[in-house]
Amino acid sequence: MSDLLVRWAGRDRVRRAAVSNPAVRDLVARYVAGERLDDVLPVLHSLVDKGLLVSVEYLGLPVAALADARTNQAGYLDLIARLVDEDLAGVSEVSIRLSLLGLDLGRDGEAFALEAARRITRAASNAGALATLDMDGIETTDATLGAWTELIQDLPRTGITVQAELHRTERGLANLAMPGVRVRLVKGAFQESRAQAFRNGHEIDLAYVRCLRRLMNSQAVPLVATHDPRLVAIAEELVRRSGRASDSYEFQMLYGVRPLELRRLADIGHQARSYVPFGPGWYDYYLRGLVERPANVALFLRSLLGKR
Repeated sequence: MSDLLVRWAGRDRVRRAAVSNPAVRDLVARYVAGERLDDVLPVLHSLVDKGLLVSVEYLGLPVAALADARTNQAGYLDLIARLVDEDLAGVSEVSIRLSLLGLDLGRDGEAFALEAARRITRAASNAGALATLDMDGIETTDATLGAWTELIQDLPRTGITVQAELHRTERGLANLAMPGVRVRLVKGAFQESRAQAFRNGHEIDLAYVRCLRRLMNSQAVPLVATHDPRLVAIAEELVRRSGRASDSYEFQMLYGVRPLELRRLADIGHQARSYVPFGPGWYDYYLRGLVERPANVALFLRSLLGKR
């Protein structure tokens, strides 16, 4: 049902109505920290004051030409500059989505995306911030991994995101889980074919645990990105069994989702990071999230119809 809604809500007419609807914007504000840098910075300060680390995703506009990718590149670089100005760089991770940098625009786009990501990750490193590549659908997995392999030659702390739902992920960890490498493990938010991915929720959970065990038993830095209470508890137990130092792994959760649980993890000594998206592309981000959070579908429809 949510897939059909996302396709419907992505139509131009519905999009125009939604982005101008105050009720929709109020609903989205629970998960997206605004459109501008001046919106997100107070949110970041508030989270850091509560003992959390932050990961910031710039939500650029969709890319149809290299000019759009250049605009989004500038958005990332402006973000890093403001993190420095606000004395937030040292507690921040910048999450980079290569599709916003032209990855889908053929060979020229791939080349530009790589150089743009290199510039952004270098700027983050020079500022004292971390950088991690996000992952899109499986059609861009190889290109994203290829770009990451290039980036870590000069910037070895650049992180990579992997999706437990993909059949290929568990065996691929052998090539990714290198000493000191930050590997963000997510369940996966894209509807892939059964030939390429697990579709059953229980199977995805089992795959997540298998991948998590591999990461915890490696010298990589696992970034445990999940809100699932069972998986969080399993991760805590694996940390205890492995005897890992508190700075050798993290828990990450989306801004607005289970904030008290993230605070609990921080309060008992784990590194805990809130994943905070912001930017002009907030509407598309929220639509993607509806697939993961079907309970919000009714809220979205009520807001779109002007009902509180």
